[in-house]
Amino acid sequence: MKFWQSLAFVEMEQMVELAQFCEELGFHGVSYGDHLVTTQEQVDQYLYQDSGNIFWNPDTHWPDPWVVTAALAQATTRLHFLSTISILPLRDPLSAAKAVSTAAYMSGDRVTLGVGVGWQKAEFDIVGTNFHNRGKRVDEMLEIIPRLMSGEMTGYQGEFYDLPPLKMSPGTKKPVPILVGGYAPAALRRAARHDGWMATSHSEEEIYPLLDTLRAARHNAGDAERAFDIWTGVKNPGDGTHERLAKAGVTMVNGTNFLTEDGLTTLSSIDDKKRRIEAFAKRFIRR
Repeated sequence: MKFWQSLAFVEMEQMVELAQFCEELGFHGVSYGDHLVTTQEQVDQYLYQDSGNIFWNPDTHWPDPWVVTAALAQATTRLHFLSTISILPLRDPLSAAKAVSTAAYMSGDRVTLGVGVGWQKAEFDIVGTNFHNRGKRVDEMLEIIPRLMSGEMTGYQGEFYDLPPLKMSPGTKKPVPILVGGYAPAALRRAARHDGWMATSHSEEEIYPLLDTLRAARHNAGDAERAFDIWTGVKNPGDGTHERLAKAGVTMVNGTNFLTEDGLTTLSSIDDKKRRIEAFAKRFIRR
């Protein structure tokens, strides 16, 4: 089991010090999210809360994940970095591939690309991008991006993207793993074609039926035996929780230990975050 620490919603001025702290404590990596803007009024239902409301305040920091990765990589030596999630269809495949491959190269292959289709139509409208075909566009982008990041000459002809023979230099030294987030059948099929699946945060009891659904999607894709990562947050883990989840196929756990009910909606000090992160690490990470 590899342990990650979420740095989503963290104030930017705290991120480097917290990343270094996580590396010292034995975390495998840190993760952070992606939004271009926050609108004055929420007009779209947030899919991952029963209330439909977002749980962060309008002043929450949403830095570019790949610029953050480059900064954190220079301040650490072993820590890995994951976007949770990069909203690919807000961007074009060439810009996305250039940003990810540069971060991967500069970090010494410590990058994992976590992707999703996004939920906020208003964000797509603002940048003039079609919201309704975003899933199909992501499918094509996930064919194009690894080819571009390889550094080899490549081209592509699809419904949405038509690229002449071209190359992007330098290529990454190793392939960048791709994890796919989402719960819809199309998202699970997409994950099955790539290197892993990402969930949000669930209780242990909620995770097992999700794993069954994912297992069926991988079986239907004819790829159930291939190495595959499963990444999730776990609410209120106890003794034995992570061991049981590992036996069920979970390979990565994301710590959201400072995101309490208060912490989700208010900014907190770096000392408070460190205290919560350290308590989690001392209890669960075996070094």
